[in-house]
Amino acid sequence: MEKQEIDFKEKQNETTAGTSRFLSLTNVVALFFSLFIVYTALRGPFPNLIQRSIFIGFGLVLSFLVHPTFGGRGVYSKICDVIFIVFSICSTAWVVINYDRFMMETTSSNAIDLALAVIVIILLLEAVRRIIGPLFSILTVLSIAYAILGPWCPGDFAHKGFSFTFMLQHLYITSRGIWGMTTGIMASIVAIFIIFGQIISSTGGAEAFFSFAMKISAKQTGGPAKVAVIGSSLFGMLSGSAAANSAIIGGFTIPMMKRVGYKPEFAAATEAVAGTGGQIMPPIMGAGAFIIAERLSIPYVEVAIAAFIPAVIYFVGVFSTIHFRSLRRNLRGLKDSEMPDVGHGLSFNNIMHLVVPTVVLIFFIGTGYTVARAGIYSIILAFALYALKDVKKENIKKRLMDIVNALIKAGKGIVLIALLGGCADIIIGMISLTGLGVKLSAAIYSLSGGHLILALFFTMVVSIILGMGLPTTASYILASSVTVPALIEFHLLPLSAHLFILYFAAISAFTPPVCAAVFITSGIAKSNWMKTGFISVEMGIAAFIVPFIFMYSNELLMVGEWYSILMMSLQTAFGIVLVAGGLMGNVFVNINIVSRIVFVICGLLIMVSGYVTTIIGIVIGALCFLYNRRNEKKTKEPVNIRELI
Repeated sequence: MEKQEIDFKEKQNETTAGTSRFLSLTNVVALFFSLFIVYTALRGPFPNLIQRSIFIGFGLVLSFLVHPTFGGRGVYSKICDVIFIVFSICSTAWVVINYDRFMMETTSSNAIDLALAVIVIILLLEAVRRIIGPLFSILTVLSIAYAILGPWCPGDFAHKGFSFTFMLQHLYITSRGIWGMTTGIMASIVAIFIIFGQIISSTGGAEAFFSFAMKISAKQTGGPAKVAVIGSSLFGMLSGSAAANSAIIGGFTIPMMKRVGYKPEFAAATEAVAGTGGQIMPPIMGAGAFIIAERLSIPYVEVAIAAFIPAVIYFVGVFSTIHFRSLRRNLRGLKDSEMPDVGHGLSFNNIMHLVVPTVVLIFFIGTGYTVARAGIYSIILAFALYALKDVKKENIKKRLMDIVNALIKAGKGIVLIALLGGCADIIIGMISLTGLGVKLSAAIYSLSGGHLILALFFTMVVSIILGMGLPTTASYILASSVTVPALIEFHLLPLSAHLFILYFAAISAFTPPVCAAVFITSGIAKSNWMKTGFISVEMGIAAFIVPFIFMYSNELLMVGEWYSILMMSLQTAFGIVLVAGGLMGNVFVNINIVSRIVFVICGLLIMVSGYVTTIIGIVIGALCFLYNRRNEKKTKEPVNIRELI
């Protein structure tokens, strides 16, 4: 295979608006949406209701432009969308115009207020249905119905009920409904990092991370799969999105894996699991991490620090499954003739505008600046460094257009979180108003019988089930609203409880039967998505184990003395490696089914806090390894690389 230069720009430009379409209405609205976020980040946000209503207004308008009625076919479709857009503007602008009255008279309303409240709720439900799917809209409707029909609900779930007028006032006039805290976090923090991630991606970030991963791992055993893990972990630190990770990095790693003989299911699973890790990998995690910081009223840097060791162990687990599976199946790395040219991606001129803003971002967050302020400074620096890579007029003009296109793509990407925030705040508002969260939490605690392990298991199931039909952030918001109080009853650290839920909300992206990341990577690989999903669960086993470990051993969250943190981190990482080897059937030597079970048990024993269990696990594991090493055949039959399962 001839050497090729990796052309990320060409791939990305396929989905980027071209110059001829620059002035389209959708692009103009998306551009102004991003500029609104940048402007308010620089000057400070407007008052709550104003900032959040404008934010959702942009989201509604863009959702109907990007996802038109009936696919945009026919005159009736256009008429419907025009009506939806006009009502979106009117219902959100009314909040801005009447801000002072709403703040002074939160329990009174007129007919126009109530009518526009109904309209904006209906528009939110329809927009969410188009972009996220029907499940979140259905949950939102059920939460409103439960608040109204409370007196007729059975047993302990009954409540006094609320009038329809009171419900509309609560949702539309106050900051405890549609314009609530979740929408505020999305508008003032998360949106900034979507813009930052898009700038990094559109100006060569994906190429740089991919090139670095190729340089250090492509020629190793299982090299192409390891490239996916390293590239996705690096890119995921800045994108914080499983979908973006899987689509952008997977667009190059999956075909590369298939070219050297990896089966489509394995290639797709590798990228799905690696891409999902971006949501739990500091310094920029998924939107859920920012919500954790706001809910607990702690600096975001504390969340990022606590999440760092579990995230590293997660990727150690994924990396180990790939390495051991590759050893068992004799999966080679790339040959020199198959290596693309990665020099351009790693050139100083190409990475300066990526590395410097990232370092500045981490520095500002670490020194106590607000996350929003650190993010906007990094965005501005990335803009400037990219635009001025050289002083040639024609090149500067082209790069300025790249920046504008990146802002357009970011604006379209922010739509999802705007709508998600609005509907999530409706559900949270209803849960709080009716006391449903307390009742469900009490039910979980009662079912667990006071046993922490059972409470954690039920919480895991709830988080995964919700995540199967919802984005990670929505799953986390809903699951945490009803399960965190139950976990707090066990006197756990609030941060550990929230991170536990965030982990399982995230890994639902590759957990069958509904697994968004797997759907994306399977589409790229043209693989059987169900088989890909089960392989993904096997490869991502660390994500199912590590959260339970840090709930019992807070050292993994960097709580405690440094030597305790170091020892527990090493124990857990080593245990995960043994579990991965047992599941893959190879721990540097091929092992039989009995030895696989032994290694899995040894890995679990090592991870359990306590010297006795750790020593027992290490001793038995070492003896099992020596036994298999001695019995390994001196001559191995060649394994066909295409027999990968």
